[in-house]
Amino acid sequence: MSVVSVKKNFSILARKYDEYFINAKLEESSLDLRKARILVFIHLFIIFVGLSYEIANRLWPGVDSPSTIVGILLFCGLTYIFKRYGNFFVSGNLVAFILFVVLLESVFATGGLYSDNLLWIMATPLTALLFASPRSGIVWLSVLVGVTFYLFVLDLQNPGYYRKQTEDLDGLYYLITYNGLFVMLIGIVLIFATGQSMIIKALDAKQMELEEQKAELTRQKEALVVAEEKLKSINHELERFAYSASHDLKEPLRMIGSYVMLVKRRIGTDLDPDTKEYIGFITDGVSRMEKMLNDLLQYSRLGRNKEQLKDQDLNDTLLVVMQNLMAAMENTNTAIYANQLPVIRSISVEMLQLFQNLISNSIKFRRKDLSPVIGITYQDEQDQHRFMFMDNGIGIPEKNKQSVFDIFERLHSIQEYEGSGIGLATCKKIVNNMGGKIWIEPNKAVGTTFTFTLPKERKNLPVI
Repeated sequence: MSVVSVKKNFSILARKYDEYFINAKLEESSLDLRKARILVFIHLFIIFVGLSYEIANRLWPGVDSPSTIVGILLFCGLTYIFKRYGNFFVSGNLVAFILFVVLLESVFATGGLYSDNLLWIMATPLTALLFASPRSGIVWLSVLVGVTFYLFVLDLQNPGYYRKQTEDLDGLYYLITYNGLFVMLIGIVLIFATGQSMIIKALDAKQMELEEQKAELTRQKEALVVAEEKLKSINHELERFAYSASHDLKEPLRMIGSYVMLVKRRIGTDLDPDTKEYIGFITDGVSRMEKMLNDLLQYSRLGRNKEQLKDQDLNDTLLVVMQNLMAAMENTNTAIYANQLPVIRSISVEMLQLFQNLISNSIKFRRKDLSPVIGITYQDEQDQHRFMFMDNGIGIPEKNKQSVFDIFERLHSIQEYEGSGIGLATCKKIVNNMGGKIWIEPNKAVGTTFTFTLPKERKNLPVI
């Protein structure tokens, strides 16, 4: 039989034991349950001993053993009372009383102050102490000390009555020895019992506190689940709004552009300089608005790509980005340096967007007197990948290093640098959806250093 099956069978027996003999209210405390099991075991053990004596009396009538029918019936009744009421004070004192009466009778019958049974009578205050209360144990100890003094007085009044074969025994010696032993033993047990009770009560209080904390965590988890569902609903509504704003508005925008071009063709060379300038403003605004709507539509779709995660070699991703930006790199004489990049599980389109936005950002915000130089550094850390994109461009003021990742946030006018102001917001959303972080290194004297980290194990993260 395996250890697991033995433990299982023992657990079943323990549950049956508790069900038959222990009051249900005592199972609420581990200390009370332990005490109840021991007290019931004492009841059953005494009943077993009594039955053994009765069986011996009937099988071997010549054996000198006491009749124990009354004791068996008494302890059966005590077992029922404890099961019925579950009161330690009553049951503990009743057991102590019965033990005291039975053992005291044997003390008088077998030598009084010099009887070995006087040692066994110590079970009375010990039982009361452990199962009823410390005060009950002290009371029964006082009764036992009084009985011992009474036996000493009897020995003095009737010298030789208990000393028929032990004339050299000193009653005072036995009196002091027994009483000292009683007090010392009860004191030691009292100290340990009180300490154990305090420790178990403290553990019970701590367990209750942990249960309350567990319940609170469960409530918070449920609240977070509800909040997550609401957040998903809100994100879905925002996605629909962004899609509507970036998709449905493109149609009237194209209509405006088309009619402006028709007006320009219809009038042709008859346009005066001011009208030409105004029409140029309109067509330029339509073009920029259309690009902004396209960028907004692309931003709203981030994180919802149906492409499966797969191993992506970022060295290949960088090569594709450089091919896409080849014209801009040649016009600005841009140089890109990178160490060996890793293979990570990702969505290839999003990693392509991330790299391309960061590199094009460095090319766009270059110094007029310097050719752009972009350095890409990778570090393999314990549980994450770290990337750094460093350039020698115009840099970003310290106060704006957080806000540049906000959507439509611009630090320069459209006349200075074109763009919709969504590029860095797109980078932040891609990194966050992968469970990472992105930031700009502080106190950079020349240029800008974008740093972002990606976890090596991508978990199920909420799409933002």
